Amino acid sequence: MEWQKKLRSMPVLFWFSRRMSLWGTISFNLAVFINLIIAFFYPYDSGQGAIDDSMLLMLFWILTGLSILGLFSKQYGLQPLTLALILRSIYHLGIGNTLILLGSLNLINKVVFVVSFVGNNGTFIMGYKAMVMDVEFLYHLAYVLTSTLGLFVHELFYSILLFDLIYREETLFNVIKSVTRNGRSILLTALLALILVYLFSILGFLFLKEDFIMEVDPLLQISADPQQTEASQDFLKSCSLCLCSAGESNTERACDTLLMCIVTVLNHGLRNGGGVGDVLRRPSKNEPLFPARVVYDLLFYFIVIIIVLNLIFGVIIDTFADLRSEKQKKEEILKTTCFICGLERDKFDNKTVSFEEHIKMEHNIWNYLYFIVLVREKNHTDYTGPESYVAHMIKEKNLEWFPRMQAMSLVVTDGDGEQNEMRMLQDKLGATMKVVTTLTGQLNELKEQVSRGLPVGFRSEELTTCYL
Repeated sequence: MEWQKKLRSMPVLFWFSRRMSLWGTISFNLAVFINLIIAFFYPYDSGQGAIDDSMLLMLFWILTGLSILGLFSKQYGLQPLTLALILRSIYHLGIGNTLILLGSLNLINKVVFVVSFVGNNGTFIMGYKAMVMDVEFLYHLAYVLTSTLGLFVHELFYSILLFDLIYREETLFNVIKSVTRNGRSILLTALLALILVYLFSILGFLFLKEDFIMEVDPLLQISADPQQTEASQDFLKSCSLCLCSAGESNTERACDTLLMCIVTVLNHGLRNGGGVGDVLRRPSKNEPLFPARVVYDLLFYFIVIIIVLNLIFGVIIDTFADLRSEKQKKEEILKTTCFICGLERDKFDNKTVSFEEHIKMEHNIWNYLYFIVLVREKNHTDYTGPESYVAHMIKEKNLEWFPRMQAMSLVVTDGDGEQNEMRMLQDKLGATMKVVTTLTGQLNELKEQVSRGLPVGFRSEELTTCYL
């Protein structure tokens, strides 16, 4: 609040800062539009986009009509209009020039957003250490860097900007926090999975090396020469199909070294629902190592697939459920409990003051904040008795001056008469404050008229007599 007061003395910075949410929305929309163009037309230099010129014109007129309808209804009219203008720009300027134009606008807008963010939070007056430790500030700088890379290096860098949706949406942010909040537990469980994979790889290397026979699909070497006819390419494809239909499959050993065993078990074992046994050779029941192979496959399935992997999934799911329940609990507490005194809603049932009146009039949270700011800003030599007491309690970080579990409307009395009298006194006090406010306004008007030399006798006869 102190910084916001200083910010108002800088009109330009204040103008940018107060529109920070607008700049953020524009940046996200531009990032979405840029990625839509890349998704439909890339590589746009080859002219093999998914939309031709006639379809561009048709989409332009459809979006123009939707934007007009949206502007009349005052909802969702700007986005269709922006898309229509982008399509028109693609039709006249080309895809490459349109991307350069949108990328430049996005970079300029994000720089304006960073200036607004710094101005709104006062980041630059906190020192370099505070700026480096400010994760949100670093995130916006990384956004500016990514926009610069997309504009000057390669347009595919713009795809990274879509992660801004996680920053803008609290639900997605909680999804990410469900992984990072208990990151230590997840990493330790993953380490346990790697140790088990290592042990199973050693067993496979020592006793089941001959079972690690993997089927591989050779890469077809089809020439990319544009002069090669389509008939030759079709011939190579038909030959490969003939080889596959003849049952000639290529196989290779995948456990001649311990490292290859580890890679095979880690790659195929964790990605298959039944474990590593799904990709190994199928042994005959007459082989001497058939029982060992069954035990090997079942142990890997139960220990690694069922237990360890589900432990990791369980930690993530439980963390997300805890975050959601914490959010719901906070919202419920704010709706049913007074933040100042801690009294719940049911304490005000059948009372002279309802819970809504209590949190708006008696214990308004913002009034307490304003009083704390007043105590901090006011000269200590001008303190009143209560202000001096509260200033001392704030300095000592003592919250005993808050009316915990107390409220004037819930004062215990001997009968209803005294409480009704208290209510009447509060109403009279409120009416008196309104009269004082009105008289103060009239007095200020009178002072202004006297200072300007205007006749004030037109308001009442008494004022005319005093003026004469």
